Amino acid sequence: MLNISMILVNNKKIKILFFIIVIILALISVIHSFNQSQKFSYDFHYYPSKLVSEGINHYQYVLDGKHDRGPADRMLYSQDGIYAHGLFIILLPLTLLEWDIAKTIWAFLNISFCFIILFFFYIRFSIPKNIFILSACLFLMSTPLRINIGYGQQTLLTFLFFILPFVFKNKISILFSGISYFKYNIGYVLFIYFFSLKNINKILISSIPFIFGWLLYSFITNTNIIQNLFEPILVLNHFFSIKNHLPVTIFSLLQEIGFNKYLVIVIPLILSFIIIYKLKDVKNDLLKLSMICLVSLSFAAHQLHDYILLLPLLIFSILNLKFLVSKINLIVIFYFFFFLRFLSLFFNLQPWDFPYGNFGYLNNSIIIITLLLNIKNYKLKYR
Repeated sequence: MLNISMILVNNKKIKILFFIIVIILALISVIHSFNQSQKFSYDFHYYPSKLVSEGINHYQYVLDGKHDRGPADRMLYSQDGIYAHGLFIILLPLTLLEWDIAKTIWAFLNISFCFIILFFFYIRFSIPKNIFILSACLFLMSTPLRINIGYGQQTLLTFLFFILPFVFKNKISILFSGISYFKYNIGYVLFIYFFSLKNINKILISSIPFIFGWLLYSFITNTNIIQNLFEPILVLNHFFSIKNHLPVTIFSLLQEIGFNKYLVIVIPLILSFIIIYKLKDVKNDLLKLSMICLVSLSFAAHQLHDYILLLPLLIFSILNLKFLVSKINLIVIFYFFFFLRFLSLFFNLQPWDFPYGNFGYLNNSIIIITLLLNIKNYKLKYR
């Protein structure tokens, strides 16, 4: 096991001072993110959920062209409603509140999700306290985490349920892990993982939240259940056809050179299955979770806030810093967690601009290379 002295100097007083500083900086970062959430929270899907609470099918609202950013549009800000049915069912209680109150509660919930995730990692993987505090503070100070809280994203909610099968080995965790399916670009890899295990029970149990959300949504909005099942896909296709609306991956180049746009989805899905199938027998659950998260970041389109999925790799790499690949991992993680923010200032961009254009291709390539490097080295005798 890595001794913290490999990360910090041996002087005890300097170590204590170091940890006091990083904890203070982490708390300042969280407080700042909360304050930002009161100004923004533009990604918090309150308004699509509000439509559902009134019996209006928000998917059809989009497909009918009513979500046009005009003065009569009831889906405000960046709330495009591109998630699965269940998310809007989960958010229904918050639609009973006014926008300003609802986004405040959502910000507190997001911060709670963050600390619960960190706690789960701590208890499940027996992380030494010093390493855990360091990892947690780096995570709390990161740009992706600040965007999640400040802009009211749903990724922390998704990630919380996504990690459950790796933390608790029971059917309840598998059941609730299905909530991660609501956000397709993350939850799909968990579904593939269960499929690679050839465990029909896990597939069926984890699908219950998705099925329940779909049926309840259909009932509330009085929509034909078969029609409603496919409407999220149609909405995704609607936005997929709008140039520069969705983040790019290196597979987006296939469409640029004239290939069918659906290859941009099918080929990454196939590659995801092949890699996860090879990783399913990895004994170290923290390593396995790190790799599955890398698969998601490699083969699905992601905004910068989704890079909180690098948390397990951050912890694993610090624990195994003696390996060269772990040092490379940390460089990559610091690039996404901190350096992109500095680049955004240099290029006069916003952090959420990076999943697009040349930076999108570059960042996706960096993640894919990182995944391949780790796959090559995962048989090493890690802790």
